[in-house]
Amino acid sequence: MRPLLAFISVLLLCSCSGSRGGSTLEVKQFYQAWITNYAREPQTADAPALLQRYVAHDLIDRLVLINGFYEQEIVNSDYFMYVQDYAPEWISHLRVSKAQPYLGGEKVNVQLGGSDATASMQLDVYTRREEGRWKIYRVRDATNHYEHPVYSAGAIARASAWSAAIAHDYEKAQP
Repeated sequence: MRPLLAFISVLLLCSCSGSRGGSTLEVKQFYQAWITNYAREPQTADAPALLQRYVAHDLIDRLVLINGFYEQEIVNSDYFMYVQDYAPEWISHLRVSKAQPYLGGEKVNVQLGGSDATASMQLDVYTRREEGRWKIYRVRDATNHYEHPVYSAGAIARASAWSAAIAHDYEKAQP
């Protein structure tokens, strides 16, 4: 009887453990929707809902804060794709690797582009569990070994101070 109970316990434990690569599907769904929205002219109101569903709250808060600064130079392209221009055929060339464990969360490699006409962009996308879902908390441009300094307190303080210094000029120009 004991061996049977031990066997059943092992089976239950194995079935309850989370599978590796859990955030792969979430990241793929986000990028398919984000690229589609980015390609639309004008972009739709889907972006806030996409962010709430797939992006960690603290990253959303940081991006909103940074976007509120005048002439900020922290994020100078789309944070999630590291591009300013976009080719619609990227949707069909999207590649998302199986997630790998990374510091209590997961890391997913994402490839954008890659058709004959465009070079590919490699991204490292970092996820963690939040509200019972995998959510993106960091994106890094692996192609160019660059990361927007959204988590740099110094960069944010400098951008805030510069924005405050020039705010009067912007506000004066408003009708």
